[in-house]
Amino acid sequence: MLLLIATLAISAIASAEVPPTEYVTQIFEPTGGKISRPKDWFYSESHNSRAYRWTISREDASGGRPYTTGVRIQTFVGVKDGTGKTAKQFILDFAAAKAKQATVINSCPESNQGLFSRICLETEEGPYHILYSMFWGTSGMDVAIVSIAGTTKELWETYLPTFNVMSDFELIDMKRFEK
Repeated sequence: MLLLIATLAISAIASAEVPPTEYVTQIFEPTGGKISRPKDWFYSESHNSRAYRWTISREDASGGRPYTTGVRIQTFVGVKDGTGKTAKQFILDFAAAKAKQATVINSCPESNQGLFSRICLETEEGPYHILYSMFWGTSGMDVAIVSIAGTTKELWETYLPTFNVMSDFELIDMKRFEK
């Protein structure tokens, strides 16, 4: 009986979620930006004329497959032409809509980050815990960015350190476009 209990305890420890500790640099194409990606996680991207989308996830999200844990960064260009709204209004409307649909845990006020201004919204949506970081271009730059870090409520604390590492991303390598 004691051996059975010890075996079950070891099995439970072995199956516990462990956050990544090793990262590699992932380049965003076509912008040349970069992010620290957990070494064993997946990377996928899709783009069209007005939007760029990069997904880094624990599960393979290629081809639009669903995933449980990861970060998705969506960049929208030509927002005014596409929506009739400024990039800032587009982001503020997006945040307001999310706040109505979800349980808001936390939010952060507008902060200037150089080329972009940022707000954030942390929510619970059904079984998920999600942090939205939303940006819009300053100085008339018609660009909006939504970064979504999320997982299940049960796994949030486990993967929060990973999301914090991944929140320090560079969207565009300006040197690539200086030529």
